Amino acid sequence: MNRFISYEGLPIHSGGAHSISKKSPKVGYAQTLDFLNIFADNTQAESIELTLYESEKKEYSALKLLPKLTLKFGIPKTRNDGWLRTWTWSLAKKDIEKGFKTLDLNNELPANPAGPIVLNFCWNFHFKDPNTNRVLPNQELIPELDSRIKNSQIYLRLSKKSTISVWFALPFEKMGTYESKFIKALTSHLPFKTSDKHWRIWNKSDKGHWTPRKLEMNKVRQVIVPCMTKPLPKPSSHLSKSLNV
Repeated sequence: MNRFISYEGLPIHSGGAHSISKKSPKVGYAQTLDFLNIFADNTQAESIELTLYESEKKEYSALKLLPKLTLKFGIPKTRNDGWLRTWTWSLAKKDIEKGFKTLDLNNELPANPAGPIVLNFCWNFHFKDPNTNRVLPNQELIPELDSRIKNSQIYLRLSKKSTISVWFALPFEKMGTYESKFIKALTSHLPFKTSDKHWRIWNKSDKGHWTPRKLEMNKVRQVIVPCMTKPLPKPSSHLSKSLNV
């Protein structure tokens, strides 16, 4: 593989994530699951965590909340990195509903720079064709540019101010009709609006180095037919051979 396409949320000065605060936590979670069901080969979260933050201005007592949460979820991991002290519980899938009920406590607590209580989900997955349910080939060949981020990944933080961070790595070496329609369909099913400025096409040099350049999304849209209810056209030749279509 000498080329692939990526999308990486928003830049650091924007918080590194898209805001979905206008949606309730359950709606944001449900819409993210809907997206994963359509486009991902895996809908099981890699990690589910509940985090309690101390109050920056001492407007509420996290220590008073700890006994109740500890009885419900067990002993938390404590972190004190010099900003806000936190207590974090790793949750099992069966605890998700209890996690959402715990988020309701935010309605009784004053605003805080983080939290006060956050429910976090992280998914790692490969993309699949939504019509055939076949995993797009060659995703295992996409380089891992950051050891902390898998190809591909969604990180959802649900709280008073909910956000979603994504890293999408698509095994497209050229932008044909199939690839363009796939990206259009993908973006139309996300719980947030993507930014045209943060799509990249990565090229591998003769020395094996990967360098990105901006993907011109206006050109991508020009080859998309308006009706998205019709099936995606067949993939470009390098995809067709692997998918046997």
